[in-house]
Amino acid sequence: MDDQKIIFLLVGPKGSGKSFIGHLFEEHFGIRFIRVEDWAKRIKRNRDVHDDSYVREVFIAIEKGIVEAIGVLPSLVFESTGLTGHFDRMYSNLCSKFHVVPVAITADPMICVQRVRTRDQSIHIHVSDEEVRDINRLVVQKNLRFPDSIENTNKTKEGLIKEIENIINKNTMPDSGH
Repeated sequence: MDDQKIIFLLVGPKGSGKSFIGHLFEEHFGIRFIRVEDWAKRIKRNRDVHDDSYVREVFIAIEKGIVEAIGVLPSLVFESTGLTGHFDRMYSNLCSKFHVVPVAITADPMICVQRVRTRDQSIHIHVSDEEVRDINRLVVQKNLRFPDSIENTNKTKEGLIKEIENIINKNTMPDSGH
């Protein structure tokens, strides 16, 4: 295992601010944010977002892309809802090779729906309000618990940056075991 390479994995509901927080990792700490949704959009073609073969193909591409990227970077950050068994396999595979720091991102469900509704649709896979509610309900039911988390309902940008800094420091200090 290459525990010198660190992958920060932001996991949470749609609209919780994972992409925004990923950009803060890159902008303020120089940790490259990989937009895996770009890969999912290229793979999608005319398939339904719930098509299992599509979802499987997406997570295979994400794992491959992350492994390639971390090969030339000391650390990176990417995001996922963490919802499917395909995510679980990818996560397990990455953990067997690298130091993966999962970070739970949470936010008020109504704010999540509003954020998805008003975000730049050209860079995201379109989902209806009802799909967002359904996906996010399933994400909450899956109840992934990680040692690090950011609650992102009403945080200022500065507050988020401080929380990110604390997570980075906690997981990169010599006494963290990595």
